[in-house]
Amino acid sequence: MARRLSIAAKFFLTHLVIAGIALFIAGAGGFLLVRSLVMADADENLLARARIVAETFRPLLADPAKNRERIAREGDRLGKEIGGRITVVLSDGTVVADSAVGVGGVPGMENHAHHPEIRDALSGTTGVSHRRSISVREEQRYAAIPISIGGTIVGAARASVPVAALTRRLWQITAIIWGTGFA
Repeated sequence: MARRLSIAAKFFLTHLVIAGIALFIAGAGGFLLVRSLVMADADENLLARARIVAETFRPLLADPAKNRERIAREGDRLGKEIGGRITVVLSDGTVVADSAVGVGGVPGMENHAHHPEIRDALSGTTGVSHRRSISVREEQRYAAIPISIGGTIVGAARASVPVAALTRRLWQITAIIWGTGFA
């Protein structure tokens, strides 16, 4: 003869299932919210870096001679100082500095005019994108701003961060939240 569950056991199991579903929904919603906050924070940080890059390179791009080797060396130096990848692109899409490839790699880089964040910056607005980098062969989050001299856009300043770093940060925050919730 099969043993039947008591009414108390049925209520307990029903409430356990309802609580589990509610926790799952809350957790998924929380994860999406935290993901949005991590990306917004990353974008703000990247734009701040891009502003530093633009201010640093404005005088170098104002020079009619545009010593490209000096510009590329300054890109390497500033990238190390900032602790991230920075790129400077002329208004025609030519890369003149990229801290990820260094002085020797800049001349061989492809034209960046078609990259969404650079296209936006060269049109006078802030550009943000998330895509795979051809140069470093990994997913990157990018932010770019125009570099203007006397009202004329002469180039774009871009900063980027590997998406893997953002994903690690997201999972760390999520683990802290869940750990706190279970404590």
